[in-house]
Amino acid sequence: MSKSWRLGAVLGFPVEIKASFLILLALVFVAFGGLFGVMIVGLAFASVLLHELGHAVVARKLGVHVSGIELGFLGGAAKMVDMPRRPTHEIAIAAAGPAVSIVLGLAGLALGAVLHAPLVSTVGWINLVLAAFNLIPALPMDGGRILRAALARKMSFVRATDVSVQVARVVAVGFGIIGLMGAYQLLLLAPFLWMMGTREKLTARMVDHHFGGYPDGGGPDVEILGRDAWASRGASSQGVIRGFTISQHGGRLVIEPID
Repeated sequence: MSKSWRLGAVLGFPVEIKASFLILLALVFVAFGGLFGVMIVGLAFASVLLHELGHAVVARKLGVHVSGIELGFLGGAAKMVDMPRRPTHEIAIAAAGPAVSIVLGLAGLALGAVLHAPLVSTVGWINLVLAAFNLIPALPMDGGRILRAALARKMSFVRATDVSVQVARVVAVGFGIIGLMGAYQLLLLAPFLWMMGTREKLTARMVDHHFGGYPDGGGPDVEILGRDAWASRGASSQGVIRGFTISQHGGRLVIEPID
């Protein structure tokens, strides 16, 4: 596990920076214009932080606990301890980040035009690109989560995840092809997207096994697990499982229920 440092908290959410982010800054410093390049990356990651805050705030309002926000080499992540209780909740949480980025992007472009400030306009474009990129329907990106939640209203959670991962893998192949044509950043992202799709499929099966999909129901094959149903699967019958944590130990994904 890579080392990370806590920078503080924003709106009650702890913010951590991973060592890989410092590697990114060093690479940018060498390859893209020294301190100016680092400043652009800093502004981009400030935009990513606000994007993730959008996810975190909406998740908190919908009863999903967020343990913090993490910034790393590939961007940011709001670390949700529970899963959304309904497909509509997952759609709202996933859409919140791009919505924040779109608002910031339009505001940045308008303010940059009024003030004749190219740097402000650049921040606007960064946010619009961030929103557009995250809305690509490829798990685990926001667009992929929106697609999975929409599909889960008509089919099982596992099937919805599998279909979304297949779409994500088509996108990953597309990234690889475009990357070979010169967009090397996408060439680096393609295998990551493919591997994360595999992880999403494994996680969906464990979630379905333990919880039957979304806790408050989703598609026709999703059951709502309460005290008796959970007890029938060998767990304590003294309460309803309301959440879980997903962690990785020795290369395996482990789901631990929270009473």
